[in-house]
Amino acid sequence: MRLSTAICAALLIGTTVACAYHAQEQRAGEATLPAGWSNVDAVAFSILAPSGWQFRQLQGIDSYVGEFTGDGIVLKFDFGRYSSPLEEEKEPTYVVVHKSVGGLRAKIVSPKMPGHGVTGIYFPKAFGSNKLSLFGQDLTSAQQELVLKIFGTIRFGNAVPPVGVPPPSKSEQ
Repeated sequence: MRLSTAICAALLIGTTVACAYHAQEQRAGEATLPAGWSNVDAVAFSILAPSGWQFRQLQGIDSYVGEFTGDGIVLKFDFGRYSSPLEEEKEPTYVVVHKSVGGLRAKIVSPKMPGHGVTGIYFPKAFGSNKLSLFGQDLTSAQQELVLKIFGTIRFGNAVPPVGVPPPSKSEQ
């Protein structure tokens, strides 16, 4: 009985320490974002980006599409069943990383030679049967570094905007 109590106590302490460490890691990761970044919401998901970044919905046919713009960068996205899995972007020309972002499995690709190719992130399962591809084209080294930081801030919402609905007109925005 004493042995099992000791084992339970050790497990409880270990779990508590692991949870505290994980929470500290999360806070440390959040603290590394530069001051002045803000949330840019695209309804189905959002990003954190430097001040001045904007979201614009585009006309889609079978998916929800749009773009984020700022600092001379355009990041286009496709949120739907047939979003590009970024299959053409592979080693040895690209750095390909598989990791969890916003609690979901993601593939991140970036060209080894900045300015020549796609810097993107792909979620094979974003919301329901939907996938997400978010990418920029031919980014400089500094732009690529910024975009990779932005990718780490993606968080998903609870709704998928209706597909095929035209974006709001300029007068509605």
